[in-house]
Amino acid sequence: MSSDAPMDERRGSLEVRSSGESLAGSEMIGLFGRLHDLEALERAALALTVHPLGGGFERAWLFVWDGCSGLLEGRGVGRGPAPAPPLGEWIERAVTQGLMLEPAAGALRLRPRHLGGVVAQAWSPGASGASAEPEAGLPWTGAAHVGAVALRRSGLPWALVVGTWSEAPGRERRAALDATAALCGQAARALDHASEGKRRGQQAAALAQVARAAGSTLNLAEVLQEVVRLAALATGARGSALWLSAASGLRLEATHGSAGRRERTAQSLLALAQAVVEQGTARVVERATEELLVGPEAAADLDSVLVCPLRAYGRVLGALACYARVSSHRSDPRGFPAGEVEFTAALADLAALAVDQAAHFAKLRQGEQERCELTARLQREERLAWLGDLAVRMVQDARNPLASIGAFTRRVQRTLPEDDPNREYLEIVLRESQRLERLLEEQLAYPPAEGSLRSESLNAVVQEALAGVADALVRRRVRLVKKLSPDLPPLLLDRERIRRVVANMLQSALETVGAGGRVRLETRGLGSYVLLELAHDAPRAPGDLLEQVFVPFASQRPGGPAVGLAVARQIVREHGGEIRVRSDGEWGTVFSLSLPVQENRDRRRGGADRRRSRGDRRAAPP
Repeated sequence: MSSDAPMDERRGSLEVRSSGESLAGSEMIGLFGRLHDLEALERAALALTVHPLGGGFERAWLFVWDGCSGLLEGRGVGRGPAPAPPLGEWIERAVTQGLMLEPAAGALRLRPRHLGGVVAQAWSPGASGASAEPEAGLPWTGAAHVGAVALRRSGLPWALVVGTWSEAPGRERRAALDATAALCGQAARALDHASEGKRRGQQAAALAQVARAAGSTLNLAEVLQEVVRLAALATGARGSALWLSAASGLRLEATHGSAGRRERTAQSLLALAQAVVEQGTARVVERATEELLVGPEAAADLDSVLVCPLRAYGRVLGALACYARVSSHRSDPRGFPAGEVEFTAALADLAALAVDQAAHFAKLRQGEQERCELTARLQREERLAWLGDLAVRMVQDARNPLASIGAFTRRVQRTLPEDDPNREYLEIVLRESQRLERLLEEQLAYPPAEGSLRSESLNAVVQEALAGVADALVRRRVRLVKKLSPDLPPLLLDRERIRRVVANMLQSALETVGAGGRVRLETRGLGSYVLLELAHDAPRAPGDLLEQVFVPFASQRPGGPAVGLAVARQIVREHGGEIRVRSDGEWGTVFSLSLPVQENRDRRRGGADRRRSRGDRRAAPP
């Protein structure tokens, strides 16, 4: 017999008198209220049923429901005390020391559907009381009188006590069993409420901790690691994992659990997490072996799985999973209860907000960096504009003296005999003055003017540029290594400006490489680009920055500051290409010029054809 009526209705039934002794209901409630877990409550219930002031069983068996196996597992056997100590002392001794409680012999296991008689009525009050297939060989088989009481939590039985009497029990014995059931039910509810309150407190603290971490100086990886740790801790799971959405799918960001297995487990849950992200709703898997999206190798160890999406502002940014939840008692239901699902969903939303906030912060930081770069660029442009104006004035002022020097030098040279040794010195003066004139013309031409685009051969342009420096190559005894690919497609180029780019690169190399050095010039196709490489083996001075060669007036060469390579880079960029510089082994400096084949078109046209017929603008308006 059993009952789950409220404690106030059963309090009078707890006063059981025998031989002048009694234990008031309030004292019993206080005694059971001090129990700290369900196992202690089970031992107290067994001790109460075998005491003369309680159920008075001569012998009783305790069974506990196992939700995983679906069986009633034998946990212990109790015998009535002789002589009988005070009831309160007897229960306390049974709970703390296990006195007079024997282990269940033979590890008894019962199937609820095979129970019969009063045992079936106690476990399931709606049962018929008879078993269609009664189990044989039960310990109480053949006893004169059998009694049973079921212990219930929230209306569901979790333990069963079966006992025997040698004499027919009176109304007091049966009332004591009913009171035991009511008392244990009330104590179980108190334990559940205390456990729920503790768990809710832990979950609230976990949410607050994640909220603080999201706004702290921790980086995103540390915040996500804290999320998976708190998710496993607050839900009682053995492990957890978190993924973030990426262009190629989900990317594992953080895991928690036993080392060596958590990454493999997360990999087994990847397909399930991907399905949750696509659907945007949480999923609870009570038996991982029955879920097709869970890898078979890890399904047996996972048991239950909970996966929640990371949602922020209507967007799903990833997934958070907890698996293998550890129940506080074997009678607890499988899987994750509703409270754990709500907490994990809230934690996932906080993690999503942290991810979204980190992305916005990264954009702000990038914007701030771009602003600083633009400010520095503006300052540099202003400085270059000032330098350009200064250079133009200097060039204009220097051209007239140079022209006079060249003219008078030629005049003096014509008056000297052919064998006069001074003619060689005058030749040097003429050559250097011409060099200065070229330098001044180069500086006046920065920035370069726009030109026209035509379909041209890059190799032909390179040959023209080489012809212009052939004498300098021979005079300086520089070895030229040339390798021009014959399979280059024609490009849309401004022939004169690209020839000037190649000439500037060659001039820079000749002014740097020493006598007897080497210059390598090569063209080849590279996918949708055509690549031109020019390298020389001149050693670089310590501390030189390669990228400074493209900055106007920043690089130093024998002729002084120059802008030739800056002009070259601007022309190449206007053609949709790029020019870079690097150092490669024996080649001290390597210039790489790339021009696109597909995108190399006249930018003055839009779409298929920008040419549109216009009316004669000289005509008078209507």
